[in-house]
Amino acid sequence: MKAMLSAFVAMFVIAFGANFALGELGFSSSEQGSGVNVRLSDE
Repeated sequence: MKAMLSAFVAMFVIAFGANFALGELGFSSSEQGSGVNVRLSDE
């Protein structure tokens, strides 16, 4: 049981850490899927 809870916590930390890190590095879907001629709101 302890190992499973540790795995869930690790999965949660990795998922949200990766989401934050990739967004900061410019790997968001809006930045990757649009060119200079595409208008995005709030950017």
